Amino acid sequence: MLIAPPRFHNQTGQSESMCSSSPVRHRLWQWRARLGSIFGTTGIVLAATTGGLFQMFEAAMLDRYIQHRPLEARDPRIVLVTIDENDIEAAGQWPLSDERLAILLEEVRSQQPRVLGLHLYRDVPIEPGSDRLSQVLASTPNLIGMEKYVGQSVPPPPILQQLNQVGLADMVMDPDGVIRRALVSVRDNEGHIRNSFATALALMYLQQEQVSIEADAPGTSRVQLGKTLIESLRKNDGGYAQIDDGGYQIILNYRGPRENFESVSMSEVLAGESSDDRLRDRIVIIGPVAPSLKEGYNTPYSNRTRDRDTQMSSLVIHANLTSQLVSAALDGRKIIRVPSPALEWLWVISWAAAGTLISWYWWQTSQFRSHTSPAWSLLLLYLLGLCLIPPTVGYLAFLNGLWVPVISPLAAGLTASFVISLHKIHRLQKLATCDGLTQLANRRYFDLYLERAWGLSLRRQQPISIILCDVDYFKPYNDTYGHRQGDDCLQKIAQTLARSVRNGDVVARYGGEEFAIILPDTTLMDALKVAQRMNENVSCLRLSHQSSAVAPYVTLSCGVANLTPKLSHTPHQLIQAADCALYEAKEQGRNTCVLGQIAADPTPDPATDY
Repeated sequence: MLIAPPRFHNQTGQSESMCSSSPVRHRLWQWRARLGSIFGTTGIVLAATTGGLFQMFEAAMLDRYIQHRPLEARDPRIVLVTIDENDIEAAGQWPLSDERLAILLEEVRSQQPRVLGLHLYRDVPIEPGSDRLSQVLASTPNLIGMEKYVGQSVPPPPILQQLNQVGLADMVMDPDGVIRRALVSVRDNEGHIRNSFATALALMYLQQEQVSIEADAPGTSRVQLGKTLIESLRKNDGGYAQIDDGGYQIILNYRGPRENFESVSMSEVLAGESSDDRLRDRIVIIGPVAPSLKEGYNTPYSNRTRDRDTQMSSLVIHANLTSQLVSAALDGRKIIRVPSPALEWLWVISWAAAGTLISWYWWQTSQFRSHTSPAWSLLLLYLLGLCLIPPTVGYLAFLNGLWVPVISPLAAGLTASFVISLHKIHRLQKLATCDGLTQLANRRYFDLYLERAWGLSLRRQQPISIILCDVDYFKPYNDTYGHRQGDDCLQKIAQTLARSVRNGDVVARYGGEEFAIILPDTTLMDALKVAQRMNENVSCLRLSHQSSAVAPYVTLSCGVANLTPKLSHTPHQLIQAADCALYEAKEQGRNTCVLGQIAADPTPDPATDY
């Protein structure tokens, strides 16, 4: 397939008009490629971000941050009373009977915890011992039960519901099945705020510290909890895109897996093996952790294959949220926040600009280096820095409680770098194939295109034509009007010639004031019509030429040659015939078109073979 160079467009004149208008506009014109790369790339990346293209990768990066940050100490305020496989086997049944559950609650209550959480569903009696359990539930004011509210609901224990000692057990799962967000509260159909199980535990614990949730400002989603300001997560915050942001959600700042919490088994508690002060004045959460119950969830601590062995029980997840709220309120432990949309856009723009300017600088400087190896090494160093800096900045920001998107700015930087590289490669190709003055194809591209067109015409047995044009009396024109005016004349003629041919034809600057046109699949008479049309169009420009001997304005002389190639023909013969016809046109007085003649069965001459 033949690929013609771009059509003529007067870039020189356009840049001159920009330069003469104002320095600012001139500078913007010079920066148009770089600005287009920066803002174009930013727009594409932001659109991709909004569409969720990077969400999975941003979430995976958040997981890496959580996994590789320094380990935190155990939370001294929380103790887990776990029900594992051995406890279920000792009880002989699951769910536990009301009798055994009541005994467990009585034993834990006797150690005077500040808050007691029952992290299991008990919406129907499980005999024996339902009366005893009801009595324990009714007489424990610091006990919080749980219910499933969203989706398929599971009611709480009726007594705890009457006492308003219930929290929601619902959890928020990301599209990839990982728990990274937490539900703090929801507003029910009656407009009442319903706290999650972990929130209810945390607020009850903080009551004795005289800490409660207070609205930060009317009309905002920010609330003040002790030393920390909390803001609800929105659907496009951080690395998320169009997530379900129902209820009051925050990003879960995990303290760690189960090992980061002090725990004691149900059997140990019932056997009296727990010391008297182990549970005193603490948040004690009772719940199952047995793998056979299949209550595990994928978290940032899960491995890539999401094996069940690396999943985290809902008990530990709620313990993490409880710890997050209490530690934030009393110790100022950081709540993971996200930058504002404006800052996120600025962050992406800055890396699009970095990728653009780095690539631009490299391309500008590499062309002046004598060795390419150091230049490519420098480019690889640039790109390596471009790939490493955003994740590093993102990790440092995360350690300070800020989740900064990393993949979108990285994509912006690399895409902008790629765009600039394509632009520069295109410019280099244009410099190699286009004439700098007229912006037509140069002699090098003319020869290349003629070789391809010749081969195609030979295979298809189609005619191919060439027109050689020469500006009449151009040297006297330069002597009369000056070289600057001569250049302007050539530009106008080139523009006219380019408009006079078809899209598949190629107009090239063949010499100083000489032009050549390749017309594939064109008969001799059609080529002659094209030459005559070009001659007329140039004459219609009425470019004044006082030194011309044929007309008071600039004219052309054209030589036309045509051939249906055979194996015995060469492209050189076609050019030679057009050149002879051009010479004949000049001999006939110029400002005319002459047809060239080619021998019917030529004998190839290796010395003149194209």
